[in-house]
Amino acid sequence: MSRTSTYSLPGNEKSSRCNKILIDGLTDAEKEEILKYHNEIRQKVAAGEETRGDPGPQPAAREIPPLTWDDELANIAQKWANQCTVNHDSCRNVERFWVGQNTAYRGTSEDISIYSITDMIDLWYSEVKLFDSSEVDKFTFSRPATAHYSQMVWADTKIVGCGAVRNYSSGLNRFYLICNYGPAGNVLGEPVYISI
Repeated sequence: MSRTSTYSLPGNEKSSRCNKILIDGLTDAEKEEILKYHNEIRQKVAAGEETRGDPGPQPAAREIPPLTWDDELANIAQKWANQCTVNHDSCRNVERFWVGQNTAYRGTSEDISIYSITDMIDLWYSEVKLFDSSEVDKFTFSRPATAHYSQMVWADTKIVGCGAVRNYSSGLNRFYLICNYGPAGNVLGEPVYISI
């Protein structure tokens, strides 16, 4: 895939997999919550306060800068969320850089509001318990089950944009959250962040 390939799904069409849409998109408050929670996690890890890992703890960082919101990445993420799938989008890069992506899904027979934005992000953050702290200095992708976490704290990633769909399908209320990150993290041989 070339660096300049871009998302090509027409408009904001929703997949038939979505069935009945309950809530489409994110409110401004949810966007702020996503940004705030990502940055709290990045700050915690940078400060050396993350004790989990396999092995842990995670080392402190010279710097993991805060993320800022990006509407282009959010629009692409929303188009992918509208497909109601947990698979990763293979065509999400923008002219500026390659784009990383995290996807989260929850389904319940209860009201979908039992799952918050932070609950969804915690699915990614909880992967830190499996993350080998020795990979901070040189990412090897030895444990794919930790790639959502490493993307969240990747120091060279500067922006994030997300989309969401809450829908009803096959007897379940479902919540899909997609976040796109730029520039992409999880680059083999590169540091997740510079440890101190």
